[in-house]
Amino acid sequence: MVLNNYRHLLPKFINGPVNFCAKHKITPNMISFLGFLDSVAAAVALALPTIFMYNYSPITANFNWWWACIPGWLFFFTGYIDVIDGAVARKIGKSSNFGAFLDSTLDRISDAVVVLGFMLSGMLWPENTLVNNMLGFTTLIIVLMISYTRSRAELEGVVMKGIGFMERAERWFFILFSIIIEWIAFAIQVQFMDIDPANVFHIFPYLHILYTVLCFQTLWSRVSWAFKWLNNKMPEKVAKILAKQETLAK
Repeated sequence: MVLNNYRHLLPKFINGPVNFCAKHKITPNMISFLGFLDSVAAAVALALPTIFMYNYSPITANFNWWWACIPGWLFFFTGYIDVIDGAVARKIGKSSNFGAFLDSTLDRISDAVVVLGFMLSGMLWPENTLVNNMLGFTTLIIVLMISYTRSRAELEGVVMKGIGFMERAERWFFILFSIIIEWIAFAIQVQFMDIDPANVFHIFPYLHILYTVLCFQTLWSRVSWAFKWLNNKMPEKVAKILAKQETLAK
C-alpha cells in the first residue's frame, strides 16, 4: 500500500535488466522460476545462520562480513526479480493468464519457504524452540491467508487493491530491513563491543513479532473490507468513489 506511491521510480532501476531480457528472449515465466530459485537459496542461507548471518570465528575474533551479507543480498534479489518478470511481460507483450497464475503461485511458495528458513534457523526466538516454531507457523498462516483472502474476495467482485498496510512489497521490504538490522546489530556487538556471540541481544525476534502483528492487521482489514462490501455495508462516501472508478474503467 505505502510503496505503491513510489512505483513511478521503478523504471529507473529495472529498465536495463528488462531490456536485456527482452532482447535475449528471456520469458517472464523463466524469470518467475529464477525468482523462485533465488527465494529457495535465500531460505537456505537464512536457515544456516552460523555459516552466514552469524559467521563469527572465536579463534580469530573476526566477524565475516562477506558471508553474513549473503542472505540479505539473496533476499533483495527475490524482490528485484519479482518486479522484473511483470515488466518484461508488458515489454514483449506476452502477458497471459497462466503467466499471472504461475507467478502468483510461485510467490506464495516463496513466501512459505522464506518463513520456513527463519524457523529452521531459530532466529524467530533463539531462546526457545517451541516459541520459535509457534511464531513461524503463525506468521506462515497469516501471510498465506493475506493472499488467499484477496484472491477469493476478488472472485466475488470485491476491489481489494490497496487494502491493508502489508501488501507483498511492504512485507518484502520489512523482512529485508529486519535482516539488515539484525546483521548490523550482531556485527557491532561481537566485533566492536567484544560480546560473546552466545550472549548478544537479538533484535530480529522483536522486529518479526511487529511484522506478524502488521500482517494480521492487513488480514483483518481485508476480511472486514470484504464483509462490508459483500453485505452492502460500505460507507456511502466510499461507495460513491468506487462507483465512479468502475464507471471510468468502463
